Amino acid sequence: MADIYHSRQGVRDIPDICLQHGITRVILCPGSRNASLILSFARYSSIECLSITDERSAGYFALGIAQYSQEPVAVVCTSGTAALNLAPSMAEAFYQHIPLVVFTADRPREWIDQADGQTIRQYKIFNNYCKASFEVPVKTTDSDDLWFFNRTISQAIDTAVQSPAGPVHINVPQREPLYGSLPDHNSNPRIIRSTRSLPVLSSKEIASFKTRWKKFGKKLIVFGVQHKIETLNSLAGQLAKRPDTAIIAENLSNISGPEIIYALEPFFASLNEDERKEFRPELLITVGVSIVSKRIKQFLRAYQPKEHWHISTFDDYADTFKCLTTIIKAEPAGFLNELNDTTPVKTFVYANLFREKKKVLALLHNNYISNAGFCDMKVMAEVLAATPEDGVVHLANSTPVRYAQLFQTRQDIIYYANRGTSGIDGCVSTAAGSAFASERPTLIITGDLAFIYDSNALWNNFLKPDLKVVVINNNGGSIFSLIESGSEIEEIRHFFETPHRVSIRSLAEAYGVRFIHCDDIADLKNCLTELFQAIGPVLLEIRTDQEQNIKAYKEYFHELKQTSA
Repeated sequence: MADIYHSRQGVRDIPDICLQHGITRVILCPGSRNASLILSFARYSSIECLSITDERSAGYFALGIAQYSQEPVAVVCTSGTAALNLAPSMAEAFYQHIPLVVFTADRPREWIDQADGQTIRQYKIFNNYCKASFEVPVKTTDSDDLWFFNRTISQAIDTAVQSPAGPVHINVPQREPLYGSLPDHNSNPRIIRSTRSLPVLSSKEIASFKTRWKKFGKKLIVFGVQHKIETLNSLAGQLAKRPDTAIIAENLSNISGPEIIYALEPFFASLNEDERKEFRPELLITVGVSIVSKRIKQFLRAYQPKEHWHISTFDDYADTFKCLTTIIKAEPAGFLNELNDTTPVKTFVYANLFREKKKVLALLHNNYISNAGFCDMKVMAEVLAATPEDGVVHLANSTPVRYAQLFQTRQDIIYYANRGTSGIDGCVSTAAGSAFASERPTLIITGDLAFIYDSNALWNNFLKPDLKVVVINNNGGSIFSLIESGSEIEEIRHFFETPHRVSIRSLAEAYGVRFIHCDDIADLKNCLTELFQAIGPVLLEIRTDQEQNIKAYKEYFHELKQTSA
């Protein structure tokens, strides 16, 4: 039987299918085995192609674009260990529910484990941290092969964008010659889509939840990591005015307002035993992906509510506080609006407990920061205060994201962090991708180790002028001195804290990024002004003393606890 189609007709059709599913940007990582994929995308003018060499950085850059835009982004790489370098960003996307579509070129099946170059067992390599894995036929000369190829691509992308969104892996085996021609035209591939309707509760279910809601006088709503949603933020502000309802929201929830509790670590660290019993909720409601604060986790695990409802548009059995009773599959704003449309239990003053404590802690916090010396905490206060309006702030793991939780959430900026897996390996690349997508002033606040680990984030030609990098360099990290740990850590501390001889200046200059240095409180404000007024990507290194950082942090929490002594 004669061939009907070109052997790579399926590869030629991929960009058409991507575009019709909403993919308008693709990150292309150089390679040979993926040459036909690169050629196919590069010839397709309707999709923006960005070339980034380091696959790990490329994956996080794509994640940053998708995180901000809430749209699917594709990544294309060659075979072998190149594909494995995409694993960290795939895992982060999986736990943040971000739609990455990863195409990996591969050897045909007959050459796997045959000592051929750049060949590994590649099919399903991301299976534990992607929504689904797919593989397409090596060639598409037959009509059934092309039908299967295009159907698979369409199904894969549709899977990525369906709630809950997440990454998918498409393995594309390619035979040599790798640089052969592609057909001139697409085959008019058929697109398969699923409806994207959100779960809707029946009136009977809503009435039942309202009845249960009204019987509780001490209601606590906790907002976790999520994209900024103005309607939800407005509703949270309304709920926070109820006497029977307290609202807690870290900055990564992008929920803020005058009545909302924001600094969870100092808040729960300050409570004595009697206060903990008094603050114990009867009903806990959670919204969002995760919470940074360890202390609120410890509090709610020890002082458990009678019921815990988690509101989500998809099945999420994460029982973080060990008290989950009900998963409510609904759009959070709509469901919470139904609850708010009830008469508050006015005999309770639950919300006032939080408000009064918040006022006391805010005064102590402001006084401490005003008088603090040159330390990480003081630096974080100054950096956040200087951030331009309508900006985007990315907080790197480990200490920056924790320090930032001590300060009031600004309503005029958007907060992000890689808290799906909480790794340090792609924080700067994610921020660079976000800056590319948003074209808004974008700041990444990172420690020295996280920056060094991901310094290849600056190794691409797509850094936006409004991207600013602040590296708080305390020479090796102090996170293990700040978090609670046993005495055993002292004998192995040198394996955790890693002083280094890396020059941040040299790294910045190697990548052609303007560099500013600060190591004194007197120069900090001027350096921050220079940072944000400069045109083009700029890196500001702020050098602090690790011993002073640890001392200031411990003093801060010691003073907090005196408020309940």
